Amino acid sequence: MELNGKSTTKSGTAFYKRDQDFLGLLEHTINKFYANPGLDMRELSTRMEISERQLQRKFKSLLRCTPSEYLRSFRLRKSLQLLIHGVPVGETAKAVGFSSQSYFASCFKAQFACTPTEYQRQQNALIPTGKQN
Repeated sequence: MELNGKSTTKSGTAFYKRDQDFLGLLEHTINKFYANPGLDMRELSTRMEISERQLQRKFKSLLRCTPSEYLRSFRLRKSLQLLIHGVPVGETAKAVGFSSQSYFASCFKAQFACTPTEYQRQQNALIPTGKQN
C-alpha cells in the first residue's frame, strides 16, 4: 500500500510504521466520535493524545488536508448511507455531527454537486418499485 508515494507495508521503516499507527488511531477515533458536533481539532488532538500543532503537521504531510476538512468529508461520506436508507435530511445532519442542517446541505452540495434531497431522489429512482416477473 502506498500513501503519498511512501510504502506503508510491514516491511517499511519505523517512520512508516508510525504513520500507519497514526492513521489507524485517527480512523478509530473519528469512527467513534464523528457524530459529536463538538469534535473539532482541539478535541481530536486531545483524544489522540497529540498536540494540535503536531496533528496539523501530520494531516498536512500524510493526508494533504486540514483536520477540519478531513472530518467534514468523513461526515459527508457517512451521510450517504443514511440518505440512501431514507433518513430525513435534518436527522442525517445531526446523526453525522452537523449542528446546522443548512450548513450540512451546503457542504454536501459542495462535495457531491447535488443537495442531500436531490441525492435521495436520485437513489430512490435507482431502486425498483415493484417485482418484475
